[in-house]
Amino acid sequence: MANTKQPPNETVGARIRALRLAANLTQDEFAEKLDVSRSAVAQWETDRAGQIRGNMERIAKVLNTSLGYLVSGETGTLLGTELALMRLYRACSSEDQRYLLLTARRLARA
Repeated sequence: MANTKQPPNETVGARIRALRLAANLTQDEFAEKLDVSRSAVAQWETDRAGQIRGNMERIAKVLNTSLGYLVSGETGTLLGTELALMRLYRACSSEDQRYLLLTARRLARA
């Protein structure tokens, strides 16, 4: 899978904010999950970094995204759930793999 990047004007803070909103988390709820202040979250989202570097891995985990996407907008990196699905698929017999692929195709069309 080839890596692609988001438009250069999209910042780390903008990506964090977009992912937080997509997860239906308020700044307070997000801050609580990370054990930081709401003010810290607000600073990250407006690119007034503060202590963001030490928290990036935790932020990515809470937002279910890759560290590469948060840092540089790289896509094409498997997320945790995608990686889990890939591992499960590989653990199946070839017959079950065919069935899973057929099922996934049907679900994607729905």
